[in-house]
Amino acid sequence: MYGLDKYIVDLAAGDCSCRKWQMSGIPCPHAISCITFKGLDLESYVDDCYKKEAYLRCYWEVIHPVKGPDLWERTQYDDVIPPPYRRPSHRPVKKRKRGSVDEDNRSQTHLSRRGQVQRCSNCGAMGHKKNGCTKLKKRVYDILF
Repeated sequence: MYGLDKYIVDLAAGDCSCRKWQMSGIPCPHAISCITFKGLDLESYVDDCYKKEAYLRCYWEVIHPVKGPDLWERTQYDDVIPPPYRRPSHRPVKKRKRGSVDEDNRSQTHLSRRGQVQRCSNCGAMGHKKNGCTKLKKRVYDILF
């Protein structure tokens, strides 16, 4: 962290400059190496909430089970049911809507035909496409012979 190779560990206060020990309550690797170097007991530096006594205190009281649906009290009202699912008739909306910035980078692999003059593939004339051509369509056998 911060490009330093050394961390400051205070075993008495339970602090380390990496702040993992303070956040979790479990000693970080820097603190563990200091504790084992000094030959101290590692479990005494772990927070009390992780110990068995804390777990037993949480569940000391009896937890009574909840009645099942067959024992629920009946009322005069109808049961609440969710509305029927209707499949939408349109195409689902994309998660992200494109903005004006995305128009420039829409396709990196295909060239845009915007601003180019159309050429008919049937007659070869400029200004229209094959679908709008008024001349007779080329036949396959006319091209071959």
